[in-house]
Amino acid sequence: MKMNLTELAASAHVDASRIEDYVKSGLLGKEHSTTEFDDSDLYWIDMIQCFQDNGTSLDDLSGLMPRCREGQSQLTQVQ
Repeated sequence: MKMNLTELAASAHVDASRIEDYVKSGLLGKEHSTTEFDDSDLYWIDMIQCFQDNGTSLDDLSGLMPRCREGQSQLTQVQ
């Protein structure tokens, strides 16, 4: 389902400004739109939140998240 930033923030229970930071940091994918989101973004925001709750910085996540996305992509191809 497509949603805007406000709808995504409400669904994810995260401030819209925080999601904007994730987009600017490339945590939701390279060249991700700041205005259009979908259900898969909820998954990634949940993962980012989990890492941050356990002390991982946005800088560290910017190196980690592309690997997570690649791994997820490979898993989806196998299924």
